[in-house]
Amino acid sequence: MPYRILLVGGEPPEQAAMAASLRTEFDVDPCKLARHALEKLEKYKPDIAILDSQLDDMDGLTLLQAIRQIETGRELPAIVLAARKTEDSVVRAYDLGADDYLAKPVDPRELVVRVRAVLRRRFERAEHWGAPLAVAGVEIDPSQRLCLAKGKAVVLQPREFELLEILMRKAGRVLTRSYLLETVWGMSPTAETRAVDVMVSRVRMRLGRLGGRIQTVSKLGYVFRP
Repeated sequence: MPYRILLVGGEPPEQAAMAASLRTEFDVDPCKLARHALEKLEKYKPDIAILDSQLDDMDGLTLLQAIRQIETGRELPAIVLAARKTEDSVVRAYDLGADDYLAKPVDPRELVVRVRAVLRRRFERAEHWGAPLAVAGVEIDPSQRLCLAKGKAVVLQPREFELLEILMRKAGRVLTRSYLLETVWGMSPTAETRAVDVMVSRVRMRLGRLGGRIQTVSKLGYVFRP
């Protein structure tokens, strides 16, 4: 059974082109308004949502926030499409648990690749959880998506957890931004984006004082110092 995609918003020709491209691999349910998207969460039970940032009744990030408040939407993978990509909007999107954030216009073929990458990370890798790990006061258990900092539970979004896990499993090694983009985001290592820097900042903040274990290596990337 193909994965189900809830495609929300976009100008009619744009949405039609994206839906046609996505339907080569997935089951797609398009809708125009945020309120219709919220109604479909229970009925359609999508595996992933693609949200345009500009909807007639609500902006896309406000819709994502509303989705996160619904039981069936708390862990729903989501990709946000935005006409303007600012650092503030990227930070807010990832803070709400967005799995990817793309600037419009979006090539429908690239969108298919991005959807594949998100679904692979969120579902297919779930069958191959790594073993629990503890490094320098930080503990993670991938099978339960559990993170502890000095014994205190830390709430991480799925992408934040994946980023922290790979940094910890390769503790002491410098991981380049391009490596992290390719491994955690499934993006081209040459992509022009500050996604890695934004997400590292979020993980550091969530870890509190232990966030300093994630250090910046100038012009290269990041390292988790054991």
